[in-house]
Amino acid sequence: MLGELLANVTFKRTRIALSQATWRQAVATSLVLTGIGLNPCRGVAQDNPVRLITRNHLATDANVVRNVPSRPVSLTPLEEKQAVPVVTALAADPTGDFLAVAGDDHAIRIVMTSTGQTIRTLKAHTDWIHSLVFSMGNEMQPGFPPTLYSAGDDRVVMQWEQGQPPREVVRFPFAIRSLSLSTEKNLLAIGGFSDRIILWDLTQSKFKHVLMCDCGDQRCVRFCPDGEHLLCGGRDGEIVVWNTESGEEIAKYQGHRGRIYTASFSTDGDVITSVGTDRRLLQYDLVNKQLLHRTIELPAKLMSMCLINDSVVAIAGADNSIQLYDFQAEVVIADLREHLGTVAVMCPFRGSLASGSFDTTVRIWDLDNLDSQRVRAGQPVSYSPIEVDEKLRIR
Repeated sequence: MLGELLANVTFKRTRIALSQATWRQAVATSLVLTGIGLNPCRGVAQDNPVRLITRNHLATDANVVRNVPSRPVSLTPLEEKQAVPVVTALAADPTGDFLAVAGDDHAIRIVMTSTGQTIRTLKAHTDWIHSLVFSMGNEMQPGFPPTLYSAGDDRVVMQWEQGQPPREVVRFPFAIRSLSLSTEKNLLAIGGFSDRIILWDLTQSKFKHVLMCDCGDQRCVRFCPDGEHLLCGGRDGEIVVWNTESGEEIAKYQGHRGRIYTASFSTDGDVITSVGTDRRLLQYDLVNKQLLHRTIELPAKLMSMCLINDSVVAIAGADNSIQLYDFQAEVVIADLREHLGTVAVMCPFRGSLASGSFDTTVRIWDLDNLDSQRVRAGQPVSYSPIEVDEKLRIR
């Protein structure tokens, strides 16, 4: 029944003819390969210089803080399984007291950030879990995490509330790779192996919008902090932005030359930051509809990204490392290297950064201590402070 509904829904815009879309993709690819970005919103090419950051730079630049210790979180295997899970989903609750951790063993572990102890293990999924998101609502009880939503390859969105059995929110005919929750709007965005992005109304338990993309492999969906806009990005390197109330498409641009894994809005919702398998981190000005001249390229495919604040971003990927980059000073300010596998997911909370990896570990990095270490090393005072900006949270 759901498949028929999705197939028959009336979309908000007319699809581009295949020949035209193919031509545009070919032009965009050729321009990107020559260092020029294409802005499909305006249909014109624009200069987009790329700054290369090499392994040698990360290893030798005196301004890069290295040898930063982390605190490991020990995950124990389930009784019925012998292996600790590969970590592909991670979320911090609004207080920063709890982390939700999940991966390929189909279970969710609720971890206390202060001790690293797993206090609950949630089981209902039947396949790999790829996305977790906590509510920002007022239903939180002291000492307990708030409502949690989860989804993955079993195509189901689950809701977890303290003292209640797990509840199936909705089921889809495609594997889910990303969730985003606007508690203020009470909307859940869902994306995955489909050219449809679902905007689900949690109050009425029904579709608000079914939004159409040009690609059937979407790896990220994300609301802006006030919930007014929603973006998606995936395999074709294209980011699409919609108005969440009307469902109107307000921007579409091709900045990456490979799959996009993560993208986020700035605190005011005017700038989008994204990373992908093309090893590039780039920013897009949503107001002026143009790529900003801040693109950097790192040595490895970028699989994960999170904004610490509007000036500092954490980026990570296939070379097992995390870099903290300062957009304002245009420098790498730290190189974090304790993971032994691809860093697939990260999230900031309070004065810390949590990271999850294919090496089956979660690590917590003390950003406050890192800032102090940077000052002791005599780094320029013009560098941006590494302070977690809570205004980036989707309200």
